[in-house]
Amino acid sequence: MVTPLSAWADEIGRDALVARLGAATPTGANVGIGQVEASESAGNFGPNRLLAEFAGKSFIDMSGASGTSGHATTVGQNAYGTATSIAPGVSNIWVYEAGSFAQTANLNFGNSIQTPLVAPSSPVPLRIFNHSWIGSFGSVAFDNEVLRRADYAMNRDGTLFICGENNGTGSAMNSLMSCGYNGIAVGLTSGGHSAGDVATGVDGAGRMKPELVAPGGFTSFSTPVVSAAAALMFETTSVAPYNVNTTRRKGVTIKSALLCGATHNASWQNQTPTTGSNRGVTLKPLDPVFGAGTVNVDRAHRILTANEAAPSATAAGAASATAQPLVSWDYDVYVAAMQRHYRIDLPAAADFSALITWNRAPTTQWTSGSAPAVVNLRLELKKVVDGVPVAITGDAGVGVFTSGNVLSASAVDNLEHLYIRGLTAGSYVLSVTRDDALTNVAAAALTWFVDLPVILGDIDGNGVVNGADLGLQLGAWGTAGPGDLNGDGIVNGPDLGVLLGAWS
Repeated sequence: MVTPLSAWADEIGRDALVARLGAATPTGANVGIGQVEASESAGNFGPNRLLAEFAGKSFIDMSGASGTSGHATTVGQNAYGTATSIAPGVSNIWVYEAGSFAQTANLNFGNSIQTPLVAPSSPVPLRIFNHSWIGSFGSVAFDNEVLRRADYAMNRDGTLFICGENNGTGSAMNSLMSCGYNGIAVGLTSGGHSAGDVATGVDGAGRMKPELVAPGGFTSFSTPVVSAAAALMFETTSVAPYNVNTTRRKGVTIKSALLCGATHNASWQNQTPTTGSNRGVTLKPLDPVFGAGTVNVDRAHRILTANEAAPSATAAGAASATAQPLVSWDYDVYVAAMQRHYRIDLPAAADFSALITWNRAPTTQWTSGSAPAVVNLRLELKKVVDGVPVAITGDAGVGVFTSGNVLSASAVDNLEHLYIRGLTAGSYVLSVTRDDALTNVAAAALTWFVDLPVILGDIDGNGVVNGADLGLQLGAWGTAGPGDLNGDGIVNGPDLGVLLGAWS
């Protein structure tokens, strides 16, 4: 049974997104989804193409013809259905059977190392692969090879694999496909899913899973909710004016925005000490059950439509530099010993979320040898006192923030996350530091979000009303938005008056 969209749209920020953008709300148009499904008992793995919700959509068979699967149909409704999904504009779907996808139809598992992976090829960009299945090829070595190939493909193509966890609180975590580095593992907002650390033997044992949760009766159906959210982000970053900066629409940037913008429930915690010398310090960046939190498309959209931040090379330089927006992002390729620092001025006390994630980039290590090396980054927030960035870990943070972590330093995860409640007004420096001595590089995306009320006229959602918002409004002149600030269905003179009246 499919849950009506109205029952959970507010929970994932879709209502807020529509209220802010109106007719300009993205729908997933011109974004392709690969739907990867396990065969049912009769050998069927495809959605019901005659369903009214799928009218006008194009299905491309990648693993041969299939009859109708009830599971695949419900997944499809949540991923791209015209009545059930938040991404009804997705019109091209590539249908794979799971074993075929891992082997000849895409990842080429089992073929020689010289065999190139099958790159996506489509009339619209195939950006997302929804994996609402779990499984194994019968050995950790085989599963590791599949995951390495998946990470290679995502790093090469800028795509995202959205992968469901196992159902049931305390259930075993299956390697495929949720234990990859570069994708997003998805659980349930109820907490009824496998969660915890990646098992010994699997590449990167000890990493935390899942990264996001979403509403649904089973993880099979919460996973396509996140895939639909990713489709909205890929569409947004692929059209003017946001498509000018191509790093904005890379898979790692979309992933970072979705995780950073997630809603943290009242019980969210990432095992950070609340007293003593390690107050505010964690080696576990995510909640052990809910990951980064519940996917929120409005907050992720606000992050991705902000201007890319401009870092300083040193913390001292950032302390005296121009403040960055309250909502922003930055993409960099991190080489050895690299640092990036950003000044953020908080006008009032607020909750603060920051997250950096980076890709594992396998090259030729599919079937033998040690796992591909992964770089190690550290994320920290310091307070600027008399022009100098000062650590606020331990007792130094008492009175500066109510709870949460200001330093994230996992030795195994390929993400670091700060979530700070009650951060007081003032100037801060957000710092990324590469700690390892490896020679390889990593593509990483840093995002942050200050949870202040939305300001009327702040079209890009970055916390201020300025020239960037004016440019968006003028670019949409005479249309339904963005920039229709009085809600009359057209961007015109009265809306310009509202924006100028709210100028920061």
